[in-house]
Amino acid sequence: MARFYCPGCFKDFAEDFDKCPACGLDIHAYYDPKDYVDKLMLALKHPEPSTPVRAAWLLGKIRDQRAVGALIECFKDSDDIYLHVAVTNALGEMGTVEAIEFLESQLDHPATMVKKEIQAALAKNRS
Repeated sequence: MARFYCPGCFKDFAEDFDKCPACGLDIHAYYDPKDYVDKLMLALKHPEPSTPVRAAWLLGKIRDQRAVGALIECFKDSDDIYLHVAVTNALGEMGTVEAIEFLESQLDHPATMVKKEIQAALAKNRS
């Protein structure tokens, strides 16, 4: 069964509402004009844990530099190491100055898995 989410408050519903019954957001007016990258950046804040991971992975594949700030914010706002890995890989794919500087600032990450991904992303951008 399909589920629908409000992109404002992320409440989920069994039907597709025009206006969110929880927060009142005009869902279609807010969401429909956004392009794919904008929608993926919104998905970085989704409460279902695998959705932000998939969104980060896709953003890394697309390499649209508009997403760098959203990816950095996502990393900072989460303590999920799997999301940190996905964001690290996406930022490494972007390779912008901002992305690289942020990754360098995270070299002391407490999770070894994340630290290794950061090192790999930085090495890829130095070669």
